[in-house]
Amino acid sequence: MNRTVGSEIKTLVICVDRDNDIGEKAGLKTPIIGKEASLSAATKLALADPEDSDVNAIFEAIRLCEQLKSTEENARVEIVLVAGDKNAGVDADRKIGEELEKVLSKTAVESAILVSDGAEDEWIIPILGSRVKIDSVRRVVVKQSEQLESTFYLIKRLFEDPKFSRTFLPPVGIILFLLALSLVFNLSDKAVGIILAFLGIYILLKGLGHENVMVDFIEDMKQALYSGKISFVTYICALVLLIAGSFQGIMEMPETSESILVDMVYYIKGAIWWYVGAALAPLIGKMMNMLIEGEKIVRQWAILFSVIASGLILWGGSECVILLAGNHHLLGYLYLFLSLLGAIILSFMGVTISRYVKGTVIGKEEVEIEAEAAMK
Repeated sequence: MNRTVGSEIKTLVICVDRDNDIGEKAGLKTPIIGKEASLSAATKLALADPEDSDVNAIFEAIRLCEQLKSTEENARVEIVLVAGDKNAGVDADRKIGEELEKVLSKTAVESAILVSDGAEDEWIIPILGSRVKIDSVRRVVVKQSEQLESTFYLIKRLFEDPKFSRTFLPPVGIILFLLALSLVFNLSDKAVGIILAFLGIYILLKGLGHENVMVDFIEDMKQALYSGKISFVTYICALVLLIAGSFQGIMEMPETSESILVDMVYYIKGAIWWYVGAALAPLIGKMMNMLIEGEKIVRQWAILFSVIASGLILWGGSECVILLAGNHHLLGYLYLFLSLLGAIILSFMGVTISRYVKGTVIGKEEVEIEAEAAMK
């Protein structure tokens, strides 16, 4: 049974069960104080689940408490079991903090020794350390599974870390999705080239600091849908064009190829204009929304022409490589030169239009300000 800790206790041996197996499996309420109550709790938990590692932690806490009493003269040591919540996380830590406050408020404890069954329970060390001085931390893990449990917990913590999961999981998920598609459509021989192309794009976006572009794209779609804007339809068009371009790029890849680079060049040639259309669709949708709402389109003109220019460069470059591979050097260089020239002209046109519109808007605003000043 639970009992009140005495005010004369100097050292507490605290056994932590962060996921509350004591309550969920043995049906006991915490905090549990004292050797006899702890022995009873360990026995009930062992009968409910003999494989639970918390049983070992409780027995180790009891053993440590008895050891301190036998080795220290006039030792004032007591054991206490505290538990969190089955869902772990913030709720568990708060519950453990509340139970510690109840125990510590009734005694002048000078120090504590923490006993846990693994790294997860040790997550509450800052909580305990903010309330009482910690003299020692004892981890009790079944010897056969110590490395396995530590590795499992490390992996679990990595996947719970938002920075790691958002960086690592999306590319892995897309790679697995592409592999599945290649198997479904009997295109497994093209899978390596597609995956390498995807990884190249992801690394490029990561280097430029735009690795969350897909997440932002989905968020923009949701906002466009909820606000009833026409750009939602253009976002759907962009997705369709993106998928269609991917399949078109796959179909353009030769059946037999001597290198992955050649496969990627054919893929770019077949898919690039579909991808350009996918990039332009949301932009055009946004421009249409701005026209409907009476806003001036300024910066979007430069972006529109820049996207087309980028597509022209990639298309001309892929054509150049294909022609060079076929020993058509002069024609290949001509394609590359014309595509670069066209891209420069398009970029210049976009910047010029944007500056012209911007100058018109600024001039109109100045006229309106002067008119308002004259009226005053």
